[in-house]
Amino acid sequence: MDANKLINCGTESAVAHEGYRSTGYKMISDIEIRNYKCFEHLKIENCRRINIIVGDNGAGKTALLEAVFFALAGNAQIGLRNRQYRGFDGAFSGSARAIEDAMWGDLFHNFNTNKPISVILSGKGPEARSLFISKGQANTLISLENIDAKSARSNFRFIWKDHAGNEFDGSPSFAAGAAISFPAEREHLPDFFYFSSTSIGGATENAGRFSELSKARRQRQFVELFVKEYPWIEDLSIEVVAGQPVIHATLHDMQEKIPLNNISSGINRLLSILLVMASHPRSVVFVDEIENGLYHKHQQSFWRWLLSFASTSDSQLFLSTHSNEWMSALIAVSDGDVLQNIALWRLERNEKGQPELFQFSGDDLKAGIEYGAELRGGSE
Repeated sequence: MDANKLINCGTESAVAHEGYRSTGYKMISDIEIRNYKCFEHLKIENCRRINIIVGDNGAGKTALLEAVFFALAGNAQIGLRNRQYRGFDGAFSGSARAIEDAMWGDLFHNFNTNKPISVILSGKGPEARSLFISKGQANTLISLENIDAKSARSNFRFIWKDHAGNEFDGSPSFAAGAAISFPAEREHLPDFFYFSSTSIGGATENAGRFSELSKARRQRQFVELFVKEYPWIEDLSIEVVAGQPVIHATLHDMQEKIPLNNISSGINRLLSILLVMASHPRSVVFVDEIENGLYHKHQQSFWRWLLSFASTSDSQLFLSTHSNEWMSALIAVSDGDVLQNIALWRLERNEKGQPELFQFSGDDLKAGIEYGAELRGGSE
């Protein structure tokens, strides 16, 4: 099938990536995490193209997404971004040691910084990489209180190893006044994208990706997906607001176009996820609480688009959800072949309070939905 044409998925269509032909490439196959947040040791084998994570509040769903996302990064700034996604303030004050303990200490299981963190990803390409985080002895951090215009490396070390075995040190440093700096990334990293439970996608980034589709003359097919699903939208286009490009929607009953961000955070989040997949083949996409912001009647269409984009661009998805309705919508649009590319991971706290992961196939998910079983975990 021509990758420049529409690729069918069920009764809907999605836009294939220009010049890219799907190879069925699966990307991350196995994950092993040690001493990261709530996980003392977690090993996941045989990841699929669509990996759905369920579990009670506090079971470790977000921590699992963060850990894998962190390993795909090449800079410790990702850890700070994850903190901000969780609602922490990005500003710090105090000594360099107090700041670094506040920033990195809670990454370690039970706050035990004597045991290093490791996140090891297995695969066939550049996504096969590892992250190692450790803390040195207390006396290895140079005091900065009386040193001007000098810097010292943080007591915490962040080392990434790529698929070829090359190591890259992404550890931060502190300058006078406890200002923190991060080394420039020295790797050509795989395309990876993280959508927190509250993030809806940056307007400028979305406009840039939409522009890529437009330059390739594929935006019309993309727009038609949304126009069909939301008939009150007539068109999508890029307009400049105070010097910044923003995607605008033309509505049937409005004289002026309106920024999409002002219309619906749910639609904007949906658009953001699909745009990164349409413009970046072989991407790894993480979405925490995939159901957020989208009305239930659009869930089946959204799943058709996700499945089609993931297949045609060889993208891999890691999605958390609290919604049986969302999983039922997935099963409703999935046939036998699609089910082979789906995995359900359920996280539960055992009697000692430690998270345990149970893996199920797409067929198991379908059988559970049809039987009416509670698949999300918890105490039900």
